[in-house]
Amino acid sequence: MRLLVVKFLLGALAVLFLAACAATQKTAEWRDPSYAGQKFDDILVIGVANEATVRRMFESNLVDELTKKQLTAIPSFSIMAQDTKISKAAIKAAIAGKNIDAVLVTHLVGVEQKEVYQPPMYSPGFGYYGYYSSAYTRVYEPGYYQRYQVIKLETTLYDVTSEKPVWSMQSDTIDPEADEKLIRSAINAVIQALSKQALI
Repeated sequence: MRLLVVKFLLGALAVLFLAACAATQKTAEWRDPSYAGQKFDDILVIGVANEATVRRMFESNLVDELTKKQLTAIPSFSIMAQDTKISKAAIKAAIAGKNIDAVLVTHLVGVEQKEVYQPPMYSPGFGYYGYYSSAYTRVYEPGYYQRYQVIKLETTLYDVTSEKPVWSMQSDTIDPEADEKLIRSAINAVIQALSKQALI
């Protein structure tokens, strides 16, 4: 009976793990301990992506979330072409003459293929009585591996005045079903972290 309970719990945990698909988890975070400036309230948002539609979707959604917090935010696609190589010089040229005090850059670090094991499941059948002693049949479902992807992103906040990074976070998003779910989940994690750090 104890073995049955343990295997059931393992299976349940695996199901719950995959049910959290598209949930973004912070894996690492850094903040410049010397930074003691004000909160940033005029931010250029840059999403580094090979596809223009993904870039626009990410930047637009992040700008919307920052705007909800009464901040001014500008998507980079509105002032930088898709084929512009992201560099300090390119960013400085794009924001010249604008009242931008921070640049928030998100890029893909990598994609990992992983798998989780679903252990065999046993369930008791129906007892029977007769000329023989009572017994239970058992229903058996073999274990199997379920594969999934982990999307790894890194987001860095730069202070325009010092031109130095102030904060950075790495995150994992588990098996997003679509770009939109990945983007929304990743953005929520970024907004929560920046708010907690009192940077926005």
